[in-house]
Amino acid sequence: MRQQTTKRNWAAGGIALVLAGAVPVAAGAATITVDASASGAYNAAGARVSTTQNFLTGQFDRVERRSFFAFDLSGIAGTVTAAKLRLHNPELSAFIRGYVSPDANEALAFWDVATLAASLLDGSAGVSGYADLGGGTLFGTRSVSAADNGTVIEIDLNAAALAALNAAAGGDFLIGGALTSLSGNADQYVFGFTMADFVPDHTRQLVLEVAPAVVVPAPSSLLLAGSGLVLLGLARRARRRESVS
Repeated sequence: MRQQTTKRNWAAGGIALVLAGAVPVAAGAATITVDASASGAYNAAGARVSTTQNFLTGQFDRVERRSFFAFDLSGIAGTVTAAKLRLHNPELSAFIRGYVSPDANEALAFWDVATLAASLLDGSAGVSGYADLGGGTLFGTRSVSAADNGTVIEIDLNAAALAALNAAAGGDFLIGGALTSLSGNADQYVFGFTMADFVPDHTRQLVLEVAPAVVVPAPSSLLLAGSGLVLLGLARRARRRESVS
C-alpha cells in the first residue's frame, strides 16, 4: 500500500513541476490605445517653442521646428507586435490649417529620442535636443499634403520602433518628428495650430497591437509530466492486481 501511495505522490509531483516550469508565450493580440502624456517642438536655435504642447513640425517664419511626443507605457503588459502613431492635423478655415507649403507634398519622418524626457519638457534640451528630434534610428515615414488637413494622420511604425517600444515597457516612450524635404524660405509645415483651445481635436495617440503572455509548459516540464503520468498508470495497475488477488 505504501508503494502505491509513493507512486501516486511522484505522479502528482511531476504534474506540479510542469506548472512550476511553465514559460510565457504570445497569445492573441489586443489593440491598446495610449494617449500622449506630453508633446511639443524645438526650433533650430534650441529653444522650446511654447508651453502649449503645440507640435508644429517643419519651417515657420524661416526657422525649422521639430516635434516630440511622450507616451507613458506603464500600463502595457505583453509584447508589442504592431504600432501606429495617430496625430490630428487641423483645418478650421483657409487661414487655420495644419499643412502649409508651396509644394504639393512634404516628407514627414519620425525618429528615436535619446534626450531625457525631463529635459525636453522643461525646455532645457537645447540645440542637441533639437538635433536629436530629427536623426538617429528611423521609426517611420509618411508623405503629407493639403489632403491631410482636417484629418488624423496615421504613421505605421517599423520594426526598430517595435523593439524600442518593447524595451520601454513600463516606462516612457519618446518619439521625435521632422520634415525632411524642406527647401527655400517659404513656410513649409504640418500640424499647425495643434493643441490650440479653439481646435476641437487634440488626438496624439499610439495604437498598439499587444500580444499578452500566457503560461504553457516548457519542453523539460513536459518530460517530467510524462514521467509522472507513467508512474500514475503503474500505481493504478498495481492496485487492480491487488484487488483481483
